[in-house]
Formats: sequence, structure tokens, C-alpha cells
Amino acid sequence: MPGEADIQPFDLERMFIGDFSVLLMLEIVVRTAIMYLVALGLVRFIGKRGLGQLSPFEYLVVIAMGSATGDPMFYPEVPLIHGALVLAIIVVLQKTFFKLTQKPGIVMTFMESTPTLLVDHGVLIEDRLKIEGMSEGDLFEKLREGGIEYLGQVRYAYLEPSGRVSIFKFAPEPQATGKSILPQEA
Repeated sequence: MPGEADIQPFDLERMFIGDFSVLLMLEIVVRTAIMYLVALGLVRFIGKRGLGQLSPFEYLVVIAMGSATGDPMFYPEVPLIHGALVLAIIVVLQKTFFKLTQKPGIVMTFMESTPTLLVDHGVLIEDRLKIEGMSEGDLFEKLREGGIEYLGQVRYAYLEPSGRVSIFKFAPEPQATGKSILPQEA
């Protein structure tokens, strides 16, 4: 790669094309696909709690597209066509995996995950909290945000693949029974 002293400003061939080689372009395709799959596996390993409001796909696409967009902007030795190729590959991979996850099966289960039941008829399922890497306090915070004061008010609470907690209350009258989830007054 040329050093900064070797770079001529506004050299349009360097900016847009660089050292154009079909084999280099093919290598970029393979490298991007491998890194996408590795990153997707790691995002799935992080678990639902680590994603916040994004699905694993959305999270990965945001990171990958940000990096692919940023490198050609900051590094003059990275031609724009390389960044554009990486962006196109990310979009193709995203669309491909999206289509694969629309059909029930192993790919859908691995890629999308499923909601995890954390509270069943007012009873906290502690082993599932541990599996999901969520503390009792974190869950109680989410339940309080949903207007819950006692576990007995909750028919079901699910940790969604996006990291959100869905709460299904007993209807019509909430049950003021079970463990209080309100913070203790000091």
C-alpha cells in the first residue's frame, strides 16, 4: 500500500478504482462473506440481552455497513469501489438470510432465535434468566416499566429476540400477590 507521502490528492483513478483486479474483487467478496458469518455467529453468542432493540440481523448490518462505509472515507488507500462492493455484498447477504429465515427450519431457528418465557403465571423461571444472562433486577426493571408491581400480576413475560420483554397481564383485575418487584425503600 502506498504511504501517505505517495498519495496524490484527488487522483480519481486511485479514489474510485485503485488497483482493480478481478481476483482482488473476488477476494473481497469471500472476505466479506466470511467476516459477516463470523460476526453473525458472535452476535448470536452475545444473546438477546446484548442487542437492545435490534434484531441480530439489524445489529450486524448497522456495524458492517458503518465499517464498510467508513474505511474508504478515512483511508485514501482504500478505493471507493472496494467499499461499495462490501456494502453490496452485505445487502445481498442480508436479503439472502432474511429469505432463508422466512421458512421454518434450522436456519430460521439459528438466525432468529425464539422468545424465552421468563415468568409463567406469576412464577419466575430462574434457570431461564441465567441461560439468557439476565439478572432478576434487570427483569424487574422491565416489568416495572410495564406497570407491574407484583409478579402475581404477570401471566407471562417473554424475553424477545430483540432483547425487549413482552408482558402479558392477568385480565381483567391484576392480582396484587406474589413477590414485590418494587425497589426497597432505604
